[in-house]
This record gives sequence, structure tokens and C-alpha cells, in this order.
Amino acid sequence: MNRRSLFILGILSLLLLVLPNGFYSAFDKDEPKYLEAAYEMVKNGDYITPYYNYEYRFDKPILVYWLIALGYKIFGVGEFGGRFFVSLCGFLTILLVYWWLCRWKSEKFAFWSSLVLLSLLDFIVMSSVAMPDIVLTFFITASLIFFFEGYHRRSTNFYRLAFLFSGLATLTKGPVGLVLPGLIAVVYLILRRDLTKTLKTIPWFSGFAIYFTVVLPWYGAVLYKHGYQFFKDFIIFHNIQRFTGKIPGHPTEWWYYLANYFWIFLPYSLFFPFAVYRIFKEKRIWGDSILEYSTVWFFVVFLFFQIAHTKLAHYLLPSFPAFAVVTTWYLFRLNTKVPLYLTAFLFTTLALAGGVFWSMKQWPIIGLLFVVPPLLGVWWAVWSKDALRPITAGFIAGMVLFKWVTLPSLEPLRAKPYVAKRVAEIRKSCKECKVVFLDYSSPEIVYYYRLGKLENLPFNRVRKLLKEERPVLVITRENRLKKLKGVKFYELMRKRELLPKHSIVVISNYPEEKIHGRS
Repeated sequence: MNRRSLFILGILSLLLLVLPNGFYSAFDKDEPKYLEAAYEMVKNGDYITPYYNYEYRFDKPILVYWLIALGYKIFGVGEFGGRFFVSLCGFLTILLVYWWLCRWKSEKFAFWSSLVLLSLLDFIVMSSVAMPDIVLTFFITASLIFFFEGYHRRSTNFYRLAFLFSGLATLTKGPVGLVLPGLIAVVYLILRRDLTKTLKTIPWFSGFAIYFTVVLPWYGAVLYKHGYQFFKDFIIFHNIQRFTGKIPGHPTEWWYYLANYFWIFLPYSLFFPFAVYRIFKEKRIWGDSILEYSTVWFFVVFLFFQIAHTKLAHYLLPSFPAFAVVTTWYLFRLNTKVPLYLTAFLFTTLALAGGVFWSMKQWPIIGLLFVVPPLLGVWWAVWSKDALRPITAGFIAGMVLFKWVTLPSLEPLRAKPYVAKRVAEIRKSCKECKVVFLDYSSPEIVYYYRLGKLENLPFNRVRKLLKEERPVLVITRENRLKKLKGVKFYELMRKRELLPKHSIVVISNYPEEKIHGRS
């Protein structure tokens, strides 16, 4: 490993993935649920059972909540603290891939593969929010890398490390943390015609002893505490049914990943198909163990989630390190300008469309700065015939600007955090006030309110509350108000949402000046 390269990777990863994470509010819908659940965990002192809005939340295992809660303990309750250790997993994934490739390929290849990984759009996005996907990706990447090391170096200790990180992956997102690395390893060994022999050399007893030492304490504790309810919610619904059936609000179309592929893997989504074509055309896969393993790694992950009935873009995140390796291999041997021209056309089109959209929304013009470096990079690549360096550097620079400049510039326009904080201020001055949602709910508002449970009530119950003497604050969208015709209420605030055309409104049975000071 080269110290200079390691330093550059570390600094760029911190600048892009970690340091600016306190500059922007939580994103609806999933991130605020994790942030809120960890907040309630710290507040209540219950580190076994996750709660969201003071109700059981068994969507995911416990590890991501612990990481967020640890960030709260160190940095305080807020976006930076909540995201810190989650984003650190993205940072560690970059360094781990660099370490691994340095052991098998040239230092130059390892450095640029790591930078390509750092530049991938969805890798940046998911490393910037407090959600479990980048944590899972780090642990699965570690498990797969240590399996590769154990197999090729005949090292039982590396095999044991693979079991350790599969255990941590299972504690992050469930059985997929063991199934997915195991499936990739099996397919790789089958293609090398070495399955039976290798299975005899793996330290199964000590490996699974490590795995269950990591996994069993929390799973055992939560099963003991909640029994069948946890089993039904987590195992049956969030694992089996997610894989085999439709979950409300989640896409299931067979073409979903194909349709979303081009933005998920920007800036190199148009290069990868050419890389795969060249690998199989020249049969390079069989002469390079890293390339062979990475190709198997990518396609097993892709096909696994393609087969799964429920689909989301970030499910593919564990395939990103393999994607980066294959793409870098191709870019080192680039012999056609076709993907380069296509990428230049795509970037230019997106920049023009983005500029028009930005002006229509009348957002701060400084927020558009982030489109300049990727455009300069891709056209520099066209001019210089070197795609790897200018595209990677340009896209990373653009995303640094996006997180350090664009997102903060849009922050004053964010409706939900503003409304939640204003409602919380009113609630603190009015101890008897009841706060509810009307036929609407927002995890962002729940997280930034932080003064207790927010119920989502139907129209008939809200009508009754608005007629009572006790002060009530009702949070809803403006299009719900027409169904309250005939009921007297006062509108306390209204703020338009950043992207949807709706406004968030807060109404009450009292004007604001009569609410303050009531107790």
C-alpha cells in the first residue's frame, strides 16, 4: 500500500461521506424512522427493542440502531451524530477494498478501483444517511474479501473473519448477511470446480461458533422478550414475505432494476455493459482470480435481488465493490469511445434538464454549482481520451459540492423539519396542547418533534377534537382541509414542500396567540 494513496482516499472519503453530514436534515421516509428509533432507544434506555413513534419497530435487527445511538451519545442527538458511524462504514469499505486489491493487483489499480467505488452515486447517497444498507455492504464486503483471502491463501483465520463479518451483517439486516456471501462463495467455487475440496478445509465449527456468538445474544434476548410477535414481524413479514411477496409501497416489477440501473451506478453505468461484454468475449474472467470473483460477486447479488419479489434501488449496494473492480479493469484497457460519448451526452442532458427544473422551482442558483465539475470532467475525458481520471475526479468533486453547498442552500426550503420544530416550540409553551396528524403522517415530522407520540387520526376524530375546549394542533396537508368544511379552525402555519406541490399546514381550534402560555 502507498501512504500517499491511502491518505488521499481517506481525506476524500471523509470530505464526501462523513464530514458534511450535519449540514442537511433527515430525508423522508426511511432515514427519520431509524434516527427516531435510536433517539427513543437512548431516551428510554431500552437497547433490546427498537421503537418508532413509541410503537414496536421490528423491520431490521438492532446493530444499525446501536450505531446511531452511539453517535448520539458522543456527538449529541442530531443528524451528524446519527449518521456518523453509519457513514464511517462507507469510509471503511473504501479502505478495505484498497487494502484487498493491493494484495493481489497493482497499487495503481487498487487506488483507482477504490476511487471509482467512492464516485458511484448510490454509494455516496447511502453513505450519507442513517440507514442500514451501507453498514450491511461493509460487513458483506469484508466477509467476501476474507473468504477470498482464506480460500486463496489457505488460511483458517481469514475464514473465521468471514464468519465474524457475516454475523455482523446478520445483526444489521437479517439472514441475508449469511445467505448472500455464502451463495457468492458457493457459485465461485463451483465455477472453479473446487467446491467439494474447499468445503472440507473451512473451519465450520469455530466459524459458526464465532457467527452465533455475534448473532445469538440479541436475537435470543428479543425473542425471549417478544416471542412470536418478533418472529412474525421480522422473520415472516420483513424477510420471507419481502422476498416472496409484495410489500405495500415497494415496487415489484421485473424491470425495476433495469429501469433504475442508469442512475444507481452513475457515473459509470454506461461503461459496465461494455466491460462485461469484453470480459466474456476475450475470456479474461478465467485468467484473473480478482476479476473472476468480482464478476461472480456482482451478478449473484444482482440476480438474487432480481429474483426477490420486493425491489428497492439500494438493495444492490453490496454489488458496488465488485462493480468498481470490473469497471476499473475495463477503463484501464479502454479501446472504444462509445461509452464515453454516451456518458457525455447523458451528463449534458441531465445538466440541461436539471438547470430548467431548478429555475422553474426558483431554488438558489448557487445550488447548481455541483453540475459543473462532472460536466467538465466528462468533456475533458472526451477531449483527452482518458475516461477514468477526469470522470472520477469530476463526479467526486461535483458530489462534494452537492453535499457542502447544494443541500445546505436548500435547507431553508425544507417544510417538514421546519413545521415539526415550530410545532414543538408551541407545544412546549402549551403543556395541555394535544398534537396529532390528520389522515397523513411524516417520519421527518415525528423525528423533529421529539415530544412524544404523534397519532394519525381520521377526519371524524379530528372534527371532535377541534370542537373541544382543550387546545389541539393538527398537522396535515392542505388538500385535506376541504374535508373539514363546516368545522371552525385557525391556520397557524403553512409551508410548501420542496419537491411535491403540496403544502404542510398546521391548524388549531385556537389562534396561536391564545395557545401560548396555556398549561
